[in-house]
Amino acid sequence: MRTIGYTVKFQTEEKYKSIRYGQGTIYSSACGPASLCNALQILGIADISIPTMCGIAVAAGARVEGGTLMTPLLQAAAPKYHFAYRTTSKNAELLAHLKAGGAAILHAGTAYKLFSTSGHFVTAAAASGQTITVLDSYWYTGKYTASSIRRNYVSVVGKGVVKTSLTQCGKATIDRSPSYYLISREVVTDTKPTAGEEEEDTMRYYKTLDDIPEYYREAVKKLVDKGAIAGTGTGLNLSEDLCRAFTILDKAGLLAV
Repeated sequence: MRTIGYTVKFQTEEKYKSIRYGQGTIYSSACGPASLCNALQILGIADISIPTMCGIAVAAGARVEGGTLMTPLLQAAAPKYHFAYRTTSKNAELLAHLKAGGAAILHAGTAYKLFSTSGHFVTAAAASGQTITVLDSYWYTGKYTASSIRRNYVSVVGKGVVKTSLTQCGKATIDRSPSYYLISREVVTDTKPTAGEEEEDTMRYYKTLDDIPEYYREAVKKLVDKGAIAGTGTGLNLSEDLCRAFTILDKAGLLAV
């Protein structure tokens, strides 16, 4: 279905209620394959039906109880449709990738129910400033007015197309690792810098507790108050990756303080 510049593939079409996908149906369980279909279509790589992508997922062993494993699905689909992918949990890398013309699959978790009340895959189609355009294959009337989080932080552009902030994407995926699967037309090769060159450090660092985003701050504060983190002479200087790791451990009850 074409909506506001995007042709969105929906798993929630009536016909998919009776088409099996592993232990469930396409309607109930195919957000992983559907999100990849939407990403490939956005990039102009291929126009694949959701049942076809579900077949690839099943054949690759990516369909498991409870959902889809994205990595084996991507491993199977990439050589077939000639696209490249890599993973990250860094918001800055997601933003840079989208602004460079790529697409991404976001793996939403259960800790912050922005895109779903349970685990869910959605497709990031574009970025403007800090605003991310997202395609959601699991669509129903009133989805993004069903909770205060969605009403406050999501703007509905059209059926299946919403906008939210980069920060909200980070919060929605905080309990999933990796958070983001970056999809591109280009073949990505691992190259090492030549002599005299250095790799650019794109990691964000936070000097004080006030600098740390709110959704990381509670876990870091526990460690600071306990004296486990003292920082350096120039401040805490904690990386975003480290703050994220502390938050995941805290949410899992593994951060002993």
